[in-house]
Amino acid sequence: MAQPGGMHVDAIVSVILRRLAEQHRIVPEYIVRDAVDAALRRRLPDARVVPADVAEELISGFCDGIATAEDDSATMPAVLSGDETGRLMTALGLAVHVAAFNLDRDRLHVAQILNGAAAALVALGSGARAAHADGTSAVLLSPATLRTVRTTVLGVLQGLQDRGWQARHLDQDATTTLFGGVLDMLGAVP
Repeated sequence: MAQPGGMHVDAIVSVILRRLAEQHRIVPEYIVRDAVDAALRRRLPDARVVPADVAEELISGFCDGIATAEDDSATMPAVLSGDETGRLMTALGLAVHVAAFNLDRDRLHVAQILNGAAAALVALGSGARAAHADGTSAVLLSPATLRTVRTTVLGVLQGLQDRGWQARHLDQDATTTLFGGVLDMLGAVP
């Protein structure tokens, strides 16, 4: 028998997707569903209907995490050399490679990595094209793009160090050194 005021997982996922869309945050349904299922497995492994208070807590947790986006309008873009741009692109490509090998282990985390890497690579490519069109090697990147690169690289390092991701096909020291160098570089870039 269903609890009064309880919600089914499908309804919780629908509410989360709708609220995220209202915030202009588009997330694939399977990512939200996987995350809700994982949270419920820990808290209510046998529940068919989620109590209303738990459902509202899940919905709030997914939708209220970022109340406002950072305003970068008064911030100057970072100016990267061709070498620095190449290092970022290499790190993002390697992030995609490592994440793809661990898709079956950690779908939610991998999806976040892939989404961040894709957004950053598009911005890097656009910046490189604009630099070429201007006849310069200086690539301009927004602070938001640099935050995305940093978050993506940190996410892969977290996957390798804390989440048991596999990267046996790569030189672990070289991979960690590359990611560490990019993070050091981003620390020096405004």
